[in-house]
Amino acid sequence: MTDVPEHLPAPPDLQEAAPAAAPPDLVEPVPEVVAPAVVVVDDANVRHPVPLDPAEVVAAAALAVPGVVRLHGGRFGGLGTYLPGRRVTGVRIDDEGTEVHIVVTDHVPVHATAARVQRAVSAVAPMPVRIHVEDIDTIV
Repeated sequence: MTDVPEHLPAPPDLQEAAPAAAPPDLVEPVPEVVAPAVVVVDDANVRHPVPLDPAEVVAAAALAVPGVVRLHGGRFGGLGTYLPGRRVTGVRIDDEGTEVHIVVTDHVPVHATAARVQRAVSAVAPMPVRIHVEDIDTIV
């Protein structure tokens, strides 16, 4: 038999076999599950989320479509919906319907991407929905 230094693990043939299972009389019982205590939340310390505006829902639906790179603010950047403390670029909802301006990638057919955006936005916005492809993002 060869001597194995103490800092190295012994080969499997030199290790003692571990017992397969503990005898049933040595197994400790599992403690009972205790119901959690009631938690009281002070409403003054909870931040209430701001409900999403329809323009934000439209923007999220448009950006979720594969092939859409970003929303576009129009020729001079003024197209959008102005909300308290924020702005949704590229989305306008008024009495005439919904208008969405997008930038698409050249990896997906432009017409197919615009049609998918129109279907996605139609599910969440007032009709009619008009999609404007403002630019095509190309990677050279």
